[in-house]
This record gives sequence, C-alpha cells and structure tokens, in this order.
Amino acid sequence: MRDNPEHLIIQGNFAPARNGRLLRMSARVFSLLFGLFVVGALVAYGIKVHFEDSINKVARDTRELNEKNKELQVKLNHIRSYKNVEAAAGYVPHLRLPPTVIDVPASETHLPPMPEIKQEFPHVYGY
Repeated sequence: MRDNPEHLIIQGNFAPARNGRLLRMSARVFSLLFGLFVVGALVAYGIKVHFEDSINKVARDTRELNEKNKELQVKLNHIRSYKNVEAAAGYVPHLRLPPTVIDVPASETHLPPMPEIKQEFPHVYGY
C-alpha cells in the first residue's frame, strides 16, 4: 500500500489558496519598512555627524579664545603692575616717578643641575 503513489495524493474539493499572495504582500511591506528604517538611520547618522563636527569646531574656537585670553591677561597684569608701582609711588612723598621706564627682559642663565641626594637607607613602606 505504501508503494502506491495514488495512495499519497489527497483528493478533495479545495478552494484556491491565497497564502502565496498574502506572503508576497507582507514580504513587500516588510522590505519597504526595512528600507525606510535603513534610510532613516543613515539620515540620523548624518545629522549626528554634522552636529558633532559643529560642536568640535566650537570647542576648538573656544580653546583658541582661551589661549588668547591668557596672553592678554598676562599683558594686562604686566601693565597693572606698572600702574600699581605708580600709585604706590604717589603715596610716598619723597619718591618721584622716573621720566622713562625701560622694560628689560629677564636674562636666561642656566644654573647647574642640583646634585642628587642618595638615601642611605631604603624606604620601608607599611610602617
């Protein structure tokens, strides 16, 4: 009985199946949703990279402005020191201000290195 191929065929009055059409439509919808998701992810990544680049540019500009501010602060402190000396000299009656002020840069003298101090006993840790 099992060897007979007619025995394996199921016979009956069946309606035509619509499963194939439903499967194709759902596959198209899911592929369209996946494609939209990929395009949306690429757009979001592009926006993120753009904003990160603009933030990095602002941070770089801020660092440059801070460096300029430090240099200007040093110059301002230098000028204020002259003004403070002028003001202090005005309070002392027997001092008078010089007619000209000469700014002399500090000389760069290289001192010999300090001798190394060797310890006679090694450090003992934990006591």
